[in-house]
Amino acid sequence: MTDIIKLNFPVTVDAHEYAELTMRRPKVRDRLMVDKTDLSESESEIRYFSNLCEVSPEVIEELDWSDFVKLREKLQAFLVSRPSV
Repeated sequence: MTDIIKLNFPVTVDAHEYAELTMRRPKVRDRLMVDKTDLSESESEIRYFSNLCEVSPEVIEELDWSDFVKLREKLQAFLVSRPSV
């Protein structure tokens, strides 16, 4: 399952404009990947979102803070959602 996050403030990285990001549901291995790195908490979070959205960390770093908060909110929604029966 994936969800599209429309950015309020599109960013351009390597001549590509990102007006939206597609985030997939996280798996345990995604969390393990960032937990194994020797990065700060902020850098780990950036790496985590770049993996879930399948973009480079530079794209996440360029986001407006309000759009970054949208990523956090979507992640929370994924973590508490249950499959429909």
